Amino acid sequence: MKKIILTTCIIFACIVVHAQSVYDITKFGAKGDGRVINTAAIQKAVDKCSADGGGEVLVPNGTFLTGTIRLKNNVTMHLSETAVLKGAGDMNAYTDRAMIYAYQQDNVSITGKGKIHGNGDHPAFHSKDMYNGIKDRPHTILLNQCTNVRLKEFTLNNGAFWCIKVLQCNNVIVDGISVVSRAVANNDGIDITDCYNTRLSNSFFDCGDDAICPKSESPVGVKKLVITNCILKSESNGIKFGTASVGGFEDIAISNCHIYDTRLAGIALELVDGGVFDRIVINNITMHNVNGGLFIKLGHRRGDTPGILRNVTVSNLIADGIGLWKPDTTASYFKTPHNSKIGMSIAGQPGYLVENVTLQNIYMQFAGGGTQEDAQRIMEDMPKSYPEYNNFGVTPAYAFNCRHVKNLRFDNVRFEVVKEDVRPAFFFEDAEGVDISGFHADISDKATCFIRCKDIKDFFVHACKPQPANIPFFSFEGKNEDITIMNNDFRKVKDIYRIENKTFEKEIKAANNIK
Repeated sequence: MKKIILTTCIIFACIVVHAQSVYDITKFGAKGDGRVINTAAIQKAVDKCSADGGGEVLVPNGTFLTGTIRLKNNVTMHLSETAVLKGAGDMNAYTDRAMIYAYQQDNVSITGKGKIHGNGDHPAFHSKDMYNGIKDRPHTILLNQCTNVRLKEFTLNNGAFWCIKVLQCNNVIVDGISVVSRAVANNDGIDITDCYNTRLSNSFFDCGDDAICPKSESPVGVKKLVITNCILKSESNGIKFGTASVGGFEDIAISNCHIYDTRLAGIALELVDGGVFDRIVINNITMHNVNGGLFIKLGHRRGDTPGILRNVTVSNLIADGIGLWKPDTTASYFKTPHNSKIGMSIAGQPGYLVENVTLQNIYMQFAGGGTQEDAQRIMEDMPKSYPEYNNFGVTPAYAFNCRHVKNLRFDNVRFEVVKEDVRPAFFFEDAEGVDISGFHADISDKATCFIRCKDIKDFFVHACKPQPANIPFFSFEGKNEDITIMNNDFRKVKDIYRIENKTFEKEIKAANNIK
């Protein structure tokens, strides 16, 4: 039933022999003909491997149909390069609502260069509802409350539901996998839910729903998560924190990722169910034809009060084609785009502010096309809405719309538009402690200003040199306090500012500006 692989190494003239047990599923009766359901045979191999103290369950060459397989302690399921492990096209074959399942197990792994096919394109999993689909479809991989999890090298195709969900697991490594799954609704690539110590790297995702989706469904929260060196494409969001966010997200690092051809946000930071979102670093990101770019929202769907969203740094981000994504209507599964004029939002709630956000070395190119009517749109708070970058509709600024925020810094940011847009580049409302330096933006002479401000406090703008425009650089509305404008080159704009209510003009201090 098993064979032994012997590896040798010479250390100071001593030979040390390590034995790894290998359990070939065909020795337990599995048949790789693509017709026979092999659930029982594969499970026998897993059970025997774990009972013997652990080892490798080998899926060799062939296509092996299966229902739910339960991984157990110290078992590595290894897929040979020509192996396909394929889900059965029958909902009744999945006893744990998953194709590969583990619960409270230690040292469980899925490795190898073979394929796992969720069979999500089977009619048993299809629905006319392109956004919700049939209830209780199986995950392809569901690992619940496990420790020391390894997912490496394999390709996962067409899950019937979420492709991979790791739930309340500790010490998770996901490395070098590919997930291509656009068969049905809810085809999330990987959902990292209430996990600690997770490293996701060197992977590719092309998904019908969110590609990488950390969630928190309990007070546990997601803590110590690193995402790096990944390429993402999605009919929804590239990297989305939420929607479930009960316990929040802490100590998150995202770096060296490319996101392209994505319908919603490239990166969405959403806290709408309480919890704390804290210590987030995002660096070295490129985006192409990603309609939502960056979206940050503190909402209030449930709980006594909104949570806390603070300490976010985004640096070295280049994004072009924002708003230019179009669906592939020749595909069997696709979603429709939102309005191309929706800009970026950083939005808290009245009395509950998004705090300490820095955007540094940012270039963004937008579709443009905004009108003077668009520039006057009122942004509602939408605390209970399902959070997506389109929550506020067409935004009054074409680039960033920042409301209910404190301690925001924009350093060396540049915005361009493909088509003329008569909206300002920035809109700030109920904003305190804003610092802007090295700001450049395309602007139309038909716009009212570069930066529109309403009810702001402690505002510092410096080291800016706007492009030529026959309009003011700033527009101030409502009640404004403690505004400092200094060391800027305003030679090519009409005025430094215009102010709606002259009562507050004494709050504006302009010094050392070239005019």
